[in-house]
Amino acid sequence: MSKNTQKNQAVITIGIDFGGSSTKVMYGNSHGKLTSLVMEPEVGTIPLESMRNWGKGLLGSTEAENQAWVHLPNASVVQAVGYLARNRYYANAGLTELKYERGVYKTLAAVWAIKEKLHLPSKLRVAIAVLLPPGEFEDKEQFERVLRKALLKYLTPTGEMSVELAMFKCLPEGAGIYLMHEKKAGAVLKQRVCGVAMIGYRNASVLIANRGIVETGKTADLGMVRMVEKVVASTSGQTLERLTPVIAAAGTDIDERVLQQVTRSKTREGRATEIQKLKNAICHARAEYTAMLTSWLDNVLPDYVDEIVFCGGTADYLMKELNEHYPRTPLSWNASIEIPANIDISGLGNRLCDVYSLFLYFHGVVEAQLKKLSKPGEERIGYAV
Repeated sequence: MSKNTQKNQAVITIGIDFGGSSTKVMYGNSHGKLTSLVMEPEVGTIPLESMRNWGKGLLGSTEAENQAWVHLPNASVVQAVGYLARNRYYANAGLTELKYERGVYKTLAAVWAIKEKLHLPSKLRVAIAVLLPPGEFEDKEQFERVLRKALLKYLTPTGEMSVELAMFKCLPEGAGIYLMHEKKAGAVLKQRVCGVAMIGYRNASVLIANRGIVETGKTADLGMVRMVEKVVASTSGQTLERLTPVIAAAGTDIDERVLQQVTRSKTREGRATEIQKLKNAICHARAEYTAMLTSWLDNVLPDYVDEIVFCGGTADYLMKELNEHYPRTPLSWNASIEIPANIDISGLGNRLCDVYSLFLYFHGVVEAQLKKLSKPGEERIGYAV
């Protein structure tokens, strides 16, 4: 194998979904190994001196994604990312901000964590694909410019990183699942109108594929957080962070045993009253949220669709209601994609479908570019646009 071919193959392929509840990452290398990495969604701005003092006197060890921070040249502050930002600095998830702005720091942190896990040098080449809401898709060029510059030089817990962004691709949320659905369905989609509804924690997004052509999508701030906010407002001493996983785990029938995890009363009678109040609040909030969500979906979906592909953790949570609301429309859930157990190391299940499908598509694009590079006259990977 030639030296040029060896160099060209040394590209780490990464797919990222900047979800409101977690940052979901797929990555692999030239040997074909694929795995996932999940980080908390928080990003916190920390004084540089505070971060310098943070590492002193620590006991024990942890995974790289639990201690991630990044520092850009000439910046007076450090960006703590993920678990470190949440657990030590009580940062917020930035649900009202544009995803790409915090997404730059999340990407830098993910690249560093992957470098640590794969035991790579601090100077490397990466190919990155990301998902953005359709409503923020116009920011993709700005996102690439800022990311490309930031990757070239930044500090991390283990020193300076120097990363070449050899290839970049940005797709709207839901596009990964549509591409997988298209691959499975084949030519039949060229004769159909297909709606892809991605219902996540922060956003609800819809893509419309009309005879195989994906049109401009729509996005609304109608993720599950809107429902959980209503529950928080109707209860005492609860937070979004505490309630969200519990509400999801309690399911459609609202398992009271699960709700016990967030009760605060010290007495049995008090806990029973608290659980009943919480259960009632969830029922009312779920009904209101479902009405808002389906009203919006009815408005953005065409008058006639041959099928709707629902995806995202919130869509799974509302499966009963969505089936009842669209009784005459063929529905698909996550395009019947199954995440291999060895990849879903964090137990997120269907919530990985979009980024998993994105990665598989993008990996194919990267491999095709690498094959071209083995031909005489080719010097670098071109951009995927």
